[in-house]
Amino acid sequence: KKNKQQTSASFKTSNVEILVEEKVLSALGVDKSLASLEGPSTAATDAVAMLVQTRPHSSDSRILPRNWLGEQIYILSTAALIGVCTGTNIAIFKKGVEFVRESLYGDGITFPLLVHSLGGEELMMYSLKMNDLFPVALIPAIGGLGVGILLKFGGDMPPGLRDTVREVDLDAIRASKASPPQDLLACTKNVPPLSERNDFARFSRKALAATATLGTGNSLGPEGPSVEAGMSLSRLIMNNEIFGKLAWVFGTLEDKNMTEVQRVNRKLARDRLLLACGAAAGVSAGFNAPLSGVFFALEIVQNALTSIDISVSNVTIEDETQYWSEMDYSTASDNSFEAKLTHAETIGGEALAFQQINISAILLASVISALTIQLLLGSELALRLGTFDFKNPLMELPLYLLLGAMSGVVAAIFSSVAQFSKGVFDGEEGPEFVQQAFQSLPKAAQPVIASLICGFVSIYIPQVLFFGYETLNGLFLNSNMATKDLFILLIAKLTTTAISASSGLVGGTFAPSLFLGGVLGAGFHNIVSDALQSVLNTYPDFLKDYPYLQSISGLPAFAMVGAASVLSALFRAPLTASLLLFECTRNYDVILPLMASAGVASLTGDIVEKWLDEEQRESDPVSWGDLATRINGENENEDVLCDVSER
Repeated sequence: KKNKQQTSASFKTSNVEILVEEKVLSALGVDKSLASLEGPSTAATDAVAMLVQTRPHSSDSRILPRNWLGEQIYILSTAALIGVCTGTNIAIFKKGVEFVRESLYGDGITFPLLVHSLGGEELMMYSLKMNDLFPVALIPAIGGLGVGILLKFGGDMPPGLRDTVREVDLDAIRASKASPPQDLLACTKNVPPLSERNDFARFSRKALAATATLGTGNSLGPEGPSVEAGMSLSRLIMNNEIFGKLAWVFGTLEDKNMTEVQRVNRKLARDRLLLACGAAAGVSAGFNAPLSGVFFALEIVQNALTSIDISVSNVTIEDETQYWSEMDYSTASDNSFEAKLTHAETIGGEALAFQQINISAILLASVISALTIQLLLGSELALRLGTFDFKNPLMELPLYLLLGAMSGVVAAIFSSVAQFSKGVFDGEEGPEFVQQAFQSLPKAAQPVIASLICGFVSIYIPQVLFFGYETLNGLFLNSNMATKDLFILLIAKLTTTAISASSGLVGGTFAPSLFLGGVLGAGFHNIVSDALQSVLNTYPDFLKDYPYLQSISGLPAFAMVGAASVLSALFRAPLTASLLLFECTRNYDVILPLMASAGVASLTGDIVEKWLDEEQRESDPVSWGDLATRINGENENEDVLCDVSER
């Protein structure tokens, strides 16, 4: 009533107030015949009061919906379903990779064969070993050929993490009947609407390509595809029409009196949350480490969630009055009010941890995914670190900090080499004849070339091929390798992984970054240990009063710290990296040197990469799985650094 009285008092009978009244009534669908031109009408007063009461104070205003409890139940039940589906899917994926690897490198494929003999027909089991038919160096090329065929004839595949987030944002905006910004359409290559594309086929193609890539031993890792599998399943669930009808059961339909910006922001936040649940479930099942999965979502996925500027229909009375008071009445048109309704709003600015329900959903998805894969495959950890002790963590802390700085440099070098390799495959880098050759080369041939390189290098350094975590576990279990061989392995693995990631082969850089860090840590340990021993041999009385300084912790300790540090620097995720290795050791003593080294590594990686290329660090696709599917501009060879918001 007070609003009505104030509004009535403000509308005096002048030409300006009359015009405002007519336009407001027209926009709200009120019969103009009810309005008197001699003074403010009751209909106009009621309409204006209604508009004042229902308009939001800002795009970030949070109104507790009437169906709040139903929505919480809906989100938690969906997160649980994502966890079950992701754990099951990754169990099948791991078995598929293992089957392909055993078929090509192991005992081969065994099948029954009917043999005719003098005594009649006899059924015999025949074993076909691919390594008897092909040189081992050519087996990775089989996977590259399979990926090339899928790229050529199968159609497009879903992108990596960052571009997947953009696709989800675009689908949410479209589902809310809002107009997506042009920058977002460009960054997603104007992906067709849900009704015009088959996401299940897209996701299946990428899963098959990842199985072919990793099963044949190419130098990538399975955790990237595991994360993408979790995100893909969450997208299939959230976009499924049949499952979406459960919204009616739990009462999660949007409130009728919500504004457009509130409706879009609510849909966007919900879809992003379910996507993060899928990513957390993927890491949890991939490493059997649910706590790391939660922090992966909160630390790494969060970095991919940016705010978006969109045009929405919303207007305030103050803006409308000011607009018409400044308008030239002789040129004012009936469409002026409708044009004023559209203005820019920023959505998607909330962090995943902003609401408690988000943490609960991510935790639930991660835990259920780990329990599911433990039920199907057992509870064995991906990384087996053996037993070791930190002799003197405080005195060795400077060594761990130095190792962290070296790890940051290695991560920056890896990122730069991968970017350069991508430029070579795009025909932008290298000598002129190399650029011309790759420009004329079909995209489907690039994975074959990369896999041939991996196979050739494996002739001399077989550890570059992916055979699970056997090589890295060997370092953790105190396997002794010469220091020179360790650094040769580091260079070879870094190069083959960068080439594989930029060629179109499907896999992640999560596991290779752990491998690079483990090898670096082992080599660093050998150098420090040999230097300390040389000093003690030369000066026997040196440090004789300090026996705890006469030796350092074992090689597995430094290998583990190095693994976490390179992972931290590449993904800018020191907490995720530290907790992953902590979950694998179940040893609280490791957390302090891990966090210190990982923090220094992440900072060093930032400094080095910003020094090398400022833009590369801000939109680095190497660690996100987006390198091979990087967006191109109008010129096919022009890279676009997609950014749909003001940073």
